[in-house]
Amino acid sequence: MILETENLFIRQFKITDDTALLEAMECPEVHQMYSNGFTTINKVQDYIQLLLQEYKSGKVRTLAIAEKSTDKLIGSITLDVTEIFSRAEISYWINKNYRNRGYATETVKAIIGYSFDALSLNRVQALTSNPASERVLINAGMIYEGTLRQYFKIGNDAWDVKMYAVLREDFSSKK
Repeated sequence: MILETENLFIRQFKITDDTALLEAMECPEVHQMYSNGFTTINKVQDYIQLLLQEYKSGKVRTLAIAEKSTDKLIGSITLDVTEIFSRAEISYWINKNYRNRGYATETVKAIIGYSFDALSLNRVQALTSNPASERVLINAGMIYEGTLRQYFKIGNDAWDVKMYAVLREDFSSKK
């Protein structure tokens, strides 16, 4: 699967994305999203191999975000689909060297469109505790629905997250 936007390819990971993925893990906000601690090229390559096996089996959940002009990995987006409820939850990150260029919003809009048009879902949602991500979600057409208290806990640290979502009918009316 490949989605193409004005500036990006949203595509399956390639083994050659290993160096760019390891580079992105230098950012603490990105690194904390991965419990296996991508600290070596071997760990990153093992993760990409796992994704390649998932793709081969027909499961496409986590995709690479690549700059169109270079096809360099600059981020990742995950789409967790719950078919029985006709919804998906997205999570994403952009390498710190590529932030503030509109790439996250462009990616989220493309995945929302794909979720409604290709997957025929009714709802796409996202959780965030990050003000920059909130702006991305709002700019992509999502609506704030509430705060989930202490939704995440790692060790002794617990934090609240905000729920944003968009419904098919909301998205269709904005086109």
